[in-house]
Amino acid sequence: MIDLHVHLAGSLKPATIIEYAKERNVPLPTYNASELESYLEAPDHCTDTAEFYELCDMTDWVLQERRSIRRAMTEMVRELDAQGVMYAEIRFSPSECTLGGLRQGDAVSAALEGLTRGIQESRRIRANLVLCIIPKMDEHEAFETLVEVKKHLRKGVCGLDLLLEESLYGTEVYDWLFTLIKEERIPFTVHAGQYNTDSMRKAIRYGAQRISQGLHILDDDDLLQEIINRKVVVECCPASNLKLGSVENYSHHPIRKLFDRGVPVCVCTDRLRVSGITLAEEYRKLERYLGFTPYEIYQMNQNAVNGAFLSQMEKDRLRFDLYEANKAIVDKE
Repeated sequence: MIDLHVHLAGSLKPATIIEYAKERNVPLPTYNASELESYLEAPDHCTDTAEFYELCDMTDWVLQERRSIRRAMTEMVRELDAQGVMYAEIRFSPSECTLGGLRQGDAVSAALEGLTRGIQESRRIRANLVLCIIPKMDEHEAFETLVEVKKHLRKGVCGLDLLLEESLYGTEVYDWLFTLIKEERIPFTVHAGQYNTDSMRKAIRYGAQRISQGLHILDDDDLLQEIINRKVVVECCPASNLKLGSVENYSHHPIRKLFDRGVPVCVCTDRLRVSGITLAEEYRKLERYLGFTPYEIYQMNQNAVNGAFLSQMEKDRLRFDLYEANKAIVDKE
């Protein structure tokens, strides 16, 4: 299995959160790990998006020191490996780690150390970081994150994720950012299409190789065809979409129609704790509610390989490993 869209924030182990909370006298709603796990999982159909993201932000205070960032990243890589994930691109927001005086560069270095240790202590997983630019950042902070991406590109950082305000895509506010990313040839994905199609169209025309979410692609036939023609991979996170209230239930999620229309979709978890799901569980729900077959799930993982921010040689190796793990399923077809 391959997960191209999973954030460190909202994925920390409850036991780790509790340990640091006790050490720093930080109040928590509970100091029982299983109870905290339940507390951190967002309810189905949150009252608003703030309810979902407040749960994600609950762990940000943990990630304010090099040692906690390093540990959290190591534990996450090991957990993904134990779940059977072969390759992951883990999203990390270094600007969120500067509340206690840490610089973005220090946060990225610590995350990379944790990533390396996690891979070394795992069975077979490979992983990279995707650094995030988020709406509340100013231009200086966004530029600083871009510098870190460029500095570590192909050295543990494989690309950039833009989580921008969709209502502003129709303006020129983000043009400088898109232009700079294009000039520096940084692979990037964009959280877009959750509320409108304009955000996706603009991102694609600036060179986005992937779209995160993309729930409204079917609203625009021209955009749909452009995504298919450009082979833009669409990262779908059904559990998160349900919890955010973007879809009513699994049976109504557009991933089935997108897949059938030829859009290269892949499945991702988004946030392990807040989404409250593993990749294997996502697949089981898609089989149950939308009739996806094991071979179609294999095809979606192949789409993930195609969309991964990796060299062609790395993709070929991953594609072979994926085939070997699914040989019985593929040979039946």
